[in-house]
Amino acid sequence: MTDYKPFSIYDDDEEKKKPVPLPKEMSSKEGDLDLEIEDVPTPDDEKTRLELMKQLGGGSVEPSHDSGPKKSSESLENVPFLQGQSTESVEDRAKALIRKRQDSGKVRDRRKTASIFDKPIEPDKAIRPGKAFWHPLSYRAQAFWFLFPAFGFFGLFYLYPMIQGFQISLTHYSPLGNSIPVGWDNYQRAFQDSLFWQTVVNALFFTLFSLALGLWPPILLAIVLNEISRGKGLFKVLYLLPFVIPAIPAANLWKWIFDEGFGVLNSILGLLSLPPVGWLTDQRWALISIAVMFVWKNTGWFMLIYFAALQNLPEELYEAAELDGAGIRKKAFNITVPHLMPILWILSIIQVLTAFQIFTEVFVMTKGGPMHATEVIGTYIYKTAFGTMDLGYASAMAMLMFGILFIFTMARFLQMKQTSR
Repeated sequence: MTDYKPFSIYDDDEEKKKPVPLPKEMSSKEGDLDLEIEDVPTPDDEKTRLELMKQLGGGSVEPSHDSGPKKSSESLENVPFLQGQSTESVEDRAKALIRKRQDSGKVRDRRKTASIFDKPIEPDKAIRPGKAFWHPLSYRAQAFWFLFPAFGFFGLFYLYPMIQGFQISLTHYSPLGNSIPVGWDNYQRAFQDSLFWQTVVNALFFTLFSLALGLWPPILLAIVLNEISRGKGLFKVLYLLPFVIPAIPAANLWKWIFDEGFGVLNSILGLLSLPPVGWLTDQRWALISIAVMFVWKNTGWFMLIYFAALQNLPEELYEAAELDGAGIRKKAFNITVPHLMPILWILSIIQVLTAFQIFTEVFVMTKGGPMHATEVIGTYIYKTAFGTMDLGYASAMAMLMFGILFIFTMARFLQMKQTSR
């Protein structure tokens, strides 16, 4: 009987070879296993088998009409393997063939569906219980450990100097170590100091003017930058360049521009047959000139933040507005500005805090003059601390400035929280 080799489910050439079903005799004898035959013996296979029988039997295996084959050939001829039979079932032979091919590396490792030859799936490992919330290695404590470097930096360079400054404000401080406690006398002195209140008024005017002057230009520039299709990178660099310039070189640059004798602005006024203006020497224009310089320096940074916020604005809103017949003005005030309002509130708080604490620009350009017209809290504290060496009184004014900014910030955040509700 002819030997049949079972079809392998891992055969690489399964598309080229057409499987052949098992004969009825084997199906009835071995049972219907729903297996397919990979191929059938070819004449070359039969020739190889006859040569093997000839070598093992020592003679010809061809049948003879007179006397029959030799005994050795006859015994080999009766072997089930050479008769095309097998003592194993077809399923066992298929398993053996697959294992042989896997061991030899001739089977490709590829994805397949679930099979009877797959290994059992190991059960999942039990999840270990987490640490208690008070444990230093618990899940909640991990956030604290990640923030610990920032907390350490803040405590060392901000919180500790603030506490020390408050302690100094309660004394008549002496750098030589002979400080005299005076209680709240420095704070009472500040409330009775007319120059201190003038610096507060100047700081408030500077803050409000710079806020009103610098509120809309960054938004308009961000909208224009968002609409253009070419040169966005170049305009970003040009707008952000003033913010990158350090404060002292920028202040000196504008000091030359505002110079009454050879400044650029007065030269332009001369070409227009207009009288020169003392931008930094006139009490009416000095603080306004510094505010213009402050707005010029920070507009690029605010513009970049507004531009980043516009990238998240859905274009479908503009398309729907165009279908409803909305023009540029309605789209700007009904879609763009409401989308930027949360960013606008945050940046307004940052601008107020920055403008109220201004020091470098004023000190470089006017040093508080003329006649204290540009004197702000920062310059007055500096002159008091390092000019007259009254560090206790200067610390008291610094604590008062901190209190004003803290109250404003908390009130603003509470207002934003109520508005969001």
